[in-house]
Amino acid sequence: MKRCAGMVTFNPDMARLQANLDAITPQVEEVFVFDNGSGNAQAVRELSKRYDGAVHVQGAGRNLGIAAGLNAVLQWAAARQYDAALLLDQDSVATSGMVDALAQLLTDDVGLVCPFILDRNRMTEEQYRSQRLPAVEQLTHGASHGAITSGSLVSVPAALAVGGFDDALFIDYVDFDFNERLLLNGYRIVKDNAVYLLHEKGKSGQTGLKVPRRRSDGTVVWAPLFTLGYNPMRCYYQARNRVIYWKKYHKWTKLEGLVEIPPLMALSLLEPHRFGKLRAYCKGIADGVRMPVKEYRP
Repeated sequence: MKRCAGMVTFNPDMARLQANLDAITPQVEEVFVFDNGSGNAQAVRELSKRYDGAVHVQGAGRNLGIAAGLNAVLQWAAARQYDAALLLDQDSVATSGMVDALAQLLTDDVGLVCPFILDRNRMTEEQYRSQRLPAVEQLTHGASHGAITSGSLVSVPAALAVGGFDDALFIDYVDFDFNERLLLNGYRIVKDNAVYLLHEKGKSGQTGLKVPRRRSDGTVVWAPLFTLGYNPMRCYYQARNRVIYWKKYHKWTKLEGLVEIPPLMALSLLEPHRFGKLRAYCKGIADGVRMPVKEYRP
């Protein structure tokens, strides 16, 4: 299986980006970086030169959004006849042997294989190893926790067959939307808990509160409640795109798109700039409800 990696950058922390590239370049043939108009785009290009031609950087000159950048990655991979592409956020770090392990599960009917996501702000490696997780899980819902963009090894032909990523979403729910289309078109999504990706979801902070959470093995534990630390723009897209997602995939009558948003709004009350974030959530809900959305049919 011919494998590459791709990521979309936007004003990346250069030390973390270097750690990302150091970790992934030994595991794939090439890495494609699509830069979304970063202020430090030249530094990204200079960093790429350290990898003996294995890292290629192209830029948009402006921020087109994560979905458009991921589509550029898929097109680049297809043009070079790669079978699979590992998708990464700019600040994620792949662990040793991760790609080989994921590739073993990427069979003809599997569109995406993802690792366990170890959020640096929420869990230690020791806590990850102490969990009683099934070695392999099959995910059956596009919005299932675990199958995010970063760390996912996707079949390039399958990704293109279902239309790639939805540029209109820009950021947030881009991965869940893509996953849903894979599933509706008959592809499987598999999670390999035996390997993990070091990642950060927003700028999480522990609140001191605890809430019940169900683990993969079915047990319910009291787990710390974390804030997300997103800026108002991300809050807007979180709300708008959740509503769009539920409208698009025949679930709007269940009102699940709206039901999921109040807990996020409540969390924002524990963060700085709370009123700006609340306004952004409200505007996102309103725009999502007003926006014409065609129900998806595979």
